[in-house]
Amino acid sequence: MILQLDSNKRPPRSLPPLLLALLSLSVLSLIGCSGGPKPAEGTGAASRPGAAGKAKVWRPAARDTLGPVVAIVGGKKITRHDVDSLIATAPPSAQVQLRDPQAYHDLVKRMVVQEAMYNAAVRAGLERDSSYLAQVKLSARDVLMRRFYEVKIQALPAIDDSSVLAYYQAHPQEFAIHARAKVRHIVVPTRAKALEVRRVLEKGALWDQTCAKYSTDKTTKGDGGLIGWVAKDSDVVPGIGKAPTIVAAAYSLPIDQISQPLKSASGWHLIRVETREEETTQPLEATKSRILARLRSDQRESDGKMFTDSLLENSNSTIFDDSIKVALTPSKTAEDYFKEAQAAVTPLQRIELYKELVKHYPDEKVSIQAQFMIGFTYAEEMGEYDLARKEFEEFLRVHPDSELAGSAKWMIENMGMPGPELKDNDTGGEGGTSAGPDSGRAGPGGSK
Repeated sequence: MILQLDSNKRPPRSLPPLLLALLSLSVLSLIGCSGGPKPAEGTGAASRPGAAGKAKVWRPAARDTLGPVVAIVGGKKITRHDVDSLIATAPPSAQVQLRDPQAYHDLVKRMVVQEAMYNAAVRAGLERDSSYLAQVKLSARDVLMRRFYEVKIQALPAIDDSSVLAYYQAHPQEFAIHARAKVRHIVVPTRAKALEVRRVLEKGALWDQTCAKYSTDKTTKGDGGLIGWVAKDSDVVPGIGKAPTIVAAAYSLPIDQISQPLKSASGWHLIRVETREEETTQPLEATKSRILARLRSDQRESDGKMFTDSLLENSNSTIFDDSIKVALTPSKTAEDYFKEAQAAVTPLQRIELYKELVKHYPDEKVSIQAQFMIGFTYAEEMGEYDLARKEFEEFLRVHPDSELAGSAKWMIENMGMPGPELKDNDTGGEGGTSAGPDSGRAGPGGSK
């Protein structure tokens, strides 16, 4: 069905993908889908899309506790409450966007379109359509199962404080705040330049101004050379990379003193430590919500498994493993695969069918020949000698005593080499045709 919009109306801005996702058919459950009773006589009237004149707000005879009526379609009122209920299902950031006047208007319009589509479907008699009824039945079954599972999960016992405390005490490293130092630096190309800048600082020059003047680190020179937090248990320095000498200095240098020149892959550094924080542990209260979320997730997983296991145990059901094996058995026989491979048009098609044969029927006699033919096809028809060698080596590993083992060894040693040149007396007599370059090549069983 194509819904035509009023040509006199300015087209609304494109709805964002999130809004389109929100406006699924579940919207109809919020605003009602039955067409409903016609609105009571009131003191005003609602405008229809495309109607002439200025839009008016419906004013029912009695006060409407669900807010003003923002639209009417087919006798069904859509209230502010209906729209707000839909917006409430969106993430908080999206809710702010949907409160924009134009976005709100677009949302109302989409609700009107969906209600109009529903009414049109009812008038067309699709409520009796067999395909629709089958989908409704399937959806209802799925919703019922999900709701049953939700009810069972919601009935799980609450996690008490003692469980939270026990987890906190058992996982101290998870809540550890490692020792760190807040470091600034000035980086220059040479050690001599670093010593020169250090003397300037020792004479009383301000650090930030000196950094802006001399440092070659464009990212930090305008911010006083702030590197950020350097972790004690790592050799990596933010923005610099692996620099163990800088890390060591960050934990030995007195606060606010200037280091000697330190070498890294970026150049020569002078650093100054602003502050240091020793290793500590986050307090229990700061971690409680995270622990609760983790324990709830673990509880859902363990109890959910117990729940499904219980369903299987008490459902009077049986799984037949032997029948599953039969169900997975391919309908084609090994001989069918081999014949199909021989008749295939391209070498790759043949190889794939040979591989399917070996996969499904590894113990059949014809599988031995199929596995040999994979390597033979790679070598003789495609010139892919590396792939062919790999296949022949696998063939010899699996079938070392096969009558084709000798041919596989010969192929490994000779594939890719030109056949022997035949002299005139080998051409079969006067007028005979000389052998081609592959006349000395052997195929399966020693024949070409």
